[in-house]
Amino acid sequence: MDKILKKIVSRKGMTATTIVFIILVVISIGFAFMTKVNYNMSLYLPDDSKTKQSMEIFEEEFGLTTMFQVMISDTTTEEVEEIVSNLKEIKGVKSVNWLADVCDIKQPIDAISNPLVKNFYKDGNYLLTLEMDEDEYSKVTDEAINASQDYLKTRAVDVKYRGPAISAKDVRDLAERQAISIMLVVVPIAIIILIIGSTSWIEPVIVIISLLTAIVINLGVNGFMPSISFLTMTMASALQLAMSLDYSLFFVHRYYEKREAGMEKREAAIASIKDALGSVTASALTTVFGFLALVFMRYSIGADIGINLAKAVFISYLVALFMMPMLLIFFDKWLMKSKHRSFVPNFKKFGRGLHKGRWPIVIIFLIVMGLAVVFQTKTKFFYGDHAIEDHEDPLTQEDYAISEHFGHFQPLIILYDKDAKTEAVAATESIQELALVGHIESLVTSVPKTIPSEMIPDEYLEKFVGKDYARIIVSVNVFGESEEMYEVAKDIDDICKLNFGEEYYVLGYSASITEIRDTVLEDGVLVQIISVIAIALIVGLIFRSISVPIVLVLVIQTAIWINFAVPYFLDKNLSYIGYLVVSSLQLGATIDYAVLLSSRYMEFREEGLEKKEAISKALEKSATTILVSCFVLAAAGFVEVLMSDVDSVRDMGLLIGRGVLLSGLMVLVTLPALLVLLDKPLQVLTFKKKKKEEKIWKRE
Repeated sequence: MDKILKKIVSRKGMTATTIVFIILVVISIGFAFMTKVNYNMSLYLPDDSKTKQSMEIFEEEFGLTTMFQVMISDTTTEEVEEIVSNLKEIKGVKSVNWLADVCDIKQPIDAISNPLVKNFYKDGNYLLTLEMDEDEYSKVTDEAINASQDYLKTRAVDVKYRGPAISAKDVRDLAERQAISIMLVVVPIAIIILIIGSTSWIEPVIVIISLLTAIVINLGVNGFMPSISFLTMTMASALQLAMSLDYSLFFVHRYYEKREAGMEKREAAIASIKDALGSVTASALTTVFGFLALVFMRYSIGADIGINLAKAVFISYLVALFMMPMLLIFFDKWLMKSKHRSFVPNFKKFGRGLHKGRWPIVIIFLIVMGLAVVFQTKTKFFYGDHAIEDHEDPLTQEDYAISEHFGHFQPLIILYDKDAKTEAVAATESIQELALVGHIESLVTSVPKTIPSEMIPDEYLEKFVGKDYARIIVSVNVFGESEEMYEVAKDIDDICKLNFGEEYYVLGYSASITEIRDTVLEDGVLVQIISVIAIALIVGLIFRSISVPIVLVLVIQTAIWINFAVPYFLDKNLSYIGYLVVSSLQLGATIDYAVLLSSRYMEFREEGLEKKEAISKALEKSATTILVSCFVLAAAGFVEVLMSDVDSVRDMGLLIGRGVLLSGLMVLVTLPALLVLLDKPLQVLTFKKKKKEEKIWKRE
């Protein structure tokens, strides 16, 4: 290690390192634009899931497709007919279903007795359903929606939109725009926090250079991956910056100590890297393995987020390791000359106070832990990936405006054996009787029973019948995810099972969300167990201890339990993605704080300090680093809350922000009390080298 570090800090080594990083950054910028982003959360379901099988069969039978609806007001039937004709000509639009498909529009509408009219016309409002040639995540669909909206803007009519294609486009536009804007806010906040927590005006510059370099390289590596989820794209860079901050801080603060001890700058750079390497490596590994636990989820969105964030943290670790020595030497003159008094209070007295109140602190900790364990199990979750619940959101307002006249629109597609005609009639009639079902489109509803099969027009056959399967399109009158959605989805599934046996498939938002829910409920416990075991093993190996990882993991896990118990008392449902990801993220990212404080405490105990002085000095040396890292990561989370309009992203941001603050509080208040009280068990269950045994722990 010494030889490598000496080469890095030599003049030739610094020049070579600079050139390498410049090349990496330039290449990474180019590849970053090649990153493919996936917005379809259903694709992350296991290959044996019925939803995924349904999607494959539907694509084979009917091709990729999606729908959206347009409500047109303040116009005439003749004008709507012209609009429909022009919409059908737009590339990417497969069909437009409207009033003319169920009745003769040449008649006065009020005189038409057909009960299906109310599904397409009501109170002067016309409802059009546009089916697209490809799914809601394709570029063709995106361009078709834009073209439709641009055309309708040219008509003097009142127009409103809703449906899965519109929702998906809105989320896609939001995610792409907000990923950049979030970083533009997080970086200045991080710089301000670094300035407050540092003792040099140049320190924030050094840290930010290292972090931004790592972020750019990580974005470039994304270009080589098959795809990343929009959730990962939106949050990864901000989280990478916040989670990796302390790696650079560890090196900088150790460098200060060495320079103040009289070391020359190159010598100090080498010594600081060597002294902090263990803590930095431990921090990086715990975070990486915390994320990698998500790989074991059957619902592979966990693997997408876990691998990408683990990769981001590891890249930040490598960049800090190889770039920081060069940056510290290059900026040494300005670093030392620009020193100022700390804006953070000295924590030495705080440590002595914690030592005095250690018993009450631990008793309160145990009570809170017990309550948190109980109540975090009572928190409820939602499983939708792109629900936008804010009723002030324009898209939501338009949906509700349409729903006042035509009910909500959540399409479900049922695939069945095309020869099961009698069964299809029975299933259609039963589904139509369900209270939350709007209108149904199928051969049964579109073509009179009296017309022989061979005389059915080709346009209907192409729309409803494929090679082996026929389809029924059901409009479910529910908005977003709700208990009503799950109930009607189950009722439809039961009807299909009764009539078609096992030879049927159901596609749509409610069907996929139902299966996502069932899948992730199995994943949750497994992920938590694996992440806890993996992190405990790493901490145990680093400290050569059985007891230390138990104490550290218990402290952070309690903060996680509290974090997930809070929504129960606020009567708020959480995104399941937030729950699965943040539980691993909070453990992996904030165990760093516990590792830093504990390693410092043990270091001072090895030097012969008494417990009171050891914990006071440990807090004095590590509290500032912990607070800076904690506040930056919390800020990154809260910025997501304030700037994102996507529920799952907002929830993850809130959980991260609140969770990190809780972890920081636990580490700075509870952990010192536990370390002091459990000093002897920690000693007994920590393996030491014989030659140092006498001076590792001073008995009192």
